[in-house]
Amino acid sequence: MQEFDVIVIGGGHAGVEVAAAAARRGAKTLLLTMRESDLGAMSCNPSIGGPGKSQMVAEMDALGGVMPRAADMAGIHFRTLNSSHGPATQALRAQIDRKMYHSAIINILSEYKNLTVLFEIVQSIDLKDKIINGVYAGKSIVFTTGTFLHGLVTMGGEKTPSGRIMDDGTYQIPDTTISGVLRSAGFNIMRLKTGTPARIYRDSIDFSVCEEQRPDNPHEWFSDGCNTDNNIAVCFITHTNEETHKIIRDNIKNAPMYNGDIEGIGPRYCPSLEDKVMRFPEHLSHHVFLEPEGLNSDLIYPNGISTSFGCDIQDKWIRTIPGLQNARIARYGYAIEYDAIDARALDSHLMSHDIPGLFFAGQINGTSGYEEAAAQGVVAGSNAAAFAIGLSTLDLDRTNSMIGVMIDDITTLGVDEPYRMFTSRSEYRLNLRADNAITRLGEIAVDLGLLSESVFVQKINKKAGKIAENDRFYAGYIMRNNREIESYSRDKKIKIPADFDYDSLSGLTNELREKLKRTRPSTIADLQRIPGITPAGIMVVLRRVS
Repeated sequence: MQEFDVIVIGGGHAGVEVAAAAARRGAKTLLLTMRESDLGAMSCNPSIGGPGKSQMVAEMDALGGVMPRAADMAGIHFRTLNSSHGPATQALRAQIDRKMYHSAIINILSEYKNLTVLFEIVQSIDLKDKIINGVYAGKSIVFTTGTFLHGLVTMGGEKTPSGRIMDDGTYQIPDTTISGVLRSAGFNIMRLKTGTPARIYRDSIDFSVCEEQRPDNPHEWFSDGCNTDNNIAVCFITHTNEETHKIIRDNIKNAPMYNGDIEGIGPRYCPSLEDKVMRFPEHLSHHVFLEPEGLNSDLIYPNGISTSFGCDIQDKWIRTIPGLQNARIARYGYAIEYDAIDARALDSHLMSHDIPGLFFAGQINGTSGYEEAAAQGVVAGSNAAAFAIGLSTLDLDRTNSMIGVMIDDITTLGVDEPYRMFTSRSEYRLNLRADNAITRLGEIAVDLGLLSESVFVQKINKKAGKIAENDRFYAGYIMRNNREIESYSRDKKIKIPADFDYDSLSGLTNELREKLKRTRPSTIADLQRIPGITPAGIMVVLRRVS
């Protein structure tokens, strides 16, 4: 038997951060994934950052995370979005070279001497004794399986079991073991869906009829920058039109999202093109962002036109888009359904309420996006190491981080669609800016061994001037936010027992009683955020627990 402190299952964005965070804290860590190409794979859009997401990337950087460093190394087009607005709404976004990012991830992981990476399919799991494949024993196990749990790719009438379609067009083997193990252990399994657009050969696109979008020069970095600046790629914008929409409407009965072939729930804020056309008929066109997949790649990612249509229908409507009239398709778009757990089964450390030492991060928790997955990975990895070797936990909440907002949302309220982070999800977003992430979280990271003292000082000195300036800009709002945070913190200290008997409270409606028994809020602050809770209902619970 090979013994480890932490075993990580899955090598995507969440798995990489879990393994690295656990290793930074001194845990002997094993990362198990099916193949080397899984490590940091960008299976959808080749970009990192954007509103809400860039704040989390900045927080990962303050916690010593991998993604910010890799994004700096592999970024080929950096732009600050909303640059004319206030600093709380500005967001750094970068186009990423897929191959460079993959190489950067491998190089960063090689820095951790207490991390072992093995390429192996998980065939058996013993949750009680935490043994994988009868060979690897851990004190903590972290699941970061992405879209692989009973993954099913749909392209028109064609359905293929797969975790994703690889760059060479082959289908990757989905996992058929883990969902059953988790279901038997009492986890509620739900079915979610995401999608991706076709990939188009660059030399078949007429960019002259498209709007050019150049990178910022000079530009911001996600972390401390790197010696090689590849900020030279140009993106382009085009649009769908009425002809595009007519083909989609005329063939909507062939779209699996509409004819009942797909059961999984897709992300509301990142809909397929057929969704956009049918849900927003008043829009005569939709943006299509033509993004390079790498400096030396011959492929373009047409962001904004993910689809579940078959190849024949995709061929028709793609070529109605200006610039794409002669498009040659390298790989067609598809939808993918997969299993996820109800994250309300987890605590704020992303550990199971019922099985100590069992952690989850990424899309298995119902989220969508590289940044959301990686951010959970930092938390789950840090706390899996803490559980395994007896260290202090990483405690994030709504008041100190966007990552804390996301984790609080999914573990307290749960999700009914893939969760995506937006700045609007945070009540304290003026405090939780990208520029001040190091002042909010840096000392915590140093105390926990996630970040060295010297790197912390370097980062804080680099950001100091910009943080005095922006705090003054928002001074009045920040004062109000701080008062609200004090109130939230007081309510957070009022605990609700895990076995609290809601049936004994006569002042609650049956509907609310059932909702509270299902969500099991751990504090009054959590209780207040549950949809449908009334001030009277809060007082009924408060009188009993006070």
